[in-house]
Amino acid sequence: MNLGGRHAVSTLNDIIEIPIDAEGDIVRARGTGRDICRTLGFAEINQVKVATAISELARNIHQYAGKGRITLKVLGAPRPGIEIVANDEGPGISDTKLVLSGTYRSRTGMGKGLLGARRLMDYFELVSAPGKGTHVTLRKFVR
Repeated sequence: MNLGGRHAVSTLNDIIEIPIDAEGDIVRARGTGRDICRTLGFAEINQVKVATAISELARNIHQYAGKGRITLKVLGAPRPGIEIVANDEGPGISDTKLVLSGTYRSRTGMGKGLLGARRLMDYFELVSAPGKGTHVTLRKFVR
């Protein structure tokens, strides 16, 4: 799969790991995710949804944990699509229910990043605890 020189995914279930250490890594992760979606035949609106969700996750890693990684995986049959996994070993989230409630406001923004990512995707899982980091899994399927 040609992804404009960023990375190449040659077969289903190939995995691309993008370290998030600097602000530019957010753009790289977003672009790589969108390129994968384009190659898989996602409608343009769904390419944008995936890219936006990746941006939110990568920005959270950069802002709150300092470093981490975004892992992108092509999903095959029975539901072709993309899986995005964001991992960090940052401070973690003490109250995930509050963060996803829609009423939470972060110290640096509106606090809608994770909630927005959840709404854009077909599958969302968040595992986090204080001192343990954060692990988010998202999936979007080709329609």
